[in-house]
Amino acid sequence: MQLVCPAGSLPALKAAVRQGADAVYVGFRDDTNARHFAGLNLDDKQLESGVAFAHQHNKHVYIAVNTYAQPEGWSRWQRAVDQAADLGVNALIAADPGVLAYATKHHPQLNLHLSVQGSATNAAALAFYQERYNIKRAVLPRVLSLAQVKHVASQSPVPIEVFAFGSLCIMAAVIYPHTSPANPPTCAAFARPLKQYAGAMKTVN
Repeated sequence: MQLVCPAGSLPALKAAVRQGADAVYVGFRDDTNARHFAGLNLDDKQLESGVAFAHQHNKHVYIAVNTYAQPEGWSRWQRAVDQAADLGVNALIAADPGVLAYATKHHPQLNLHLSVQGSATNAAALAFYQERYNIKRAVLPRVLSLAQVKHVASQSPVPIEVFAFGSLCIMAAVIYPHTSPANPPTCAAFARPLKQYAGAMKTVN
């Protein structure tokens, strides 16, 4: 078993390494990163320093390019993959098939991890990604129960990773079955009860 920790800053990365994390994952300061929030993430110089620090301590660094590329911005996702490879990270975390295909073609030496955003909930899906993109690991969706995780792990062709939360952390995942602008009421009607549920759950935390 390995402990993989998020690092939204260089001090956080160093602290995780010093406190025993086997690996840390980071992201760029743009929309290729699902955790692209103000005050988080490392600039280019910090990324270089962080990767060097982790490797000096025999720890791994994974970089998340884990959003789905926008039609007018594909070059940003290509550049992110290229930069991750140039940094010498131990793996790229991705979900977009286009990003995975680009990395496979242009950087075959770069280990690929399927992101939780890929929503692979069964061994057949994992086998597809492994056969098509040669992924080395997959992060399972948070919506799976422990029993389901155990079942998938027993059949998975690749090692798996799961998220661990603190005590009393409750999450509601909203899945929108209809995303067409022509049909927003369906989406809104579906999401409303889940939002109310999530709001109610805050009172027990």
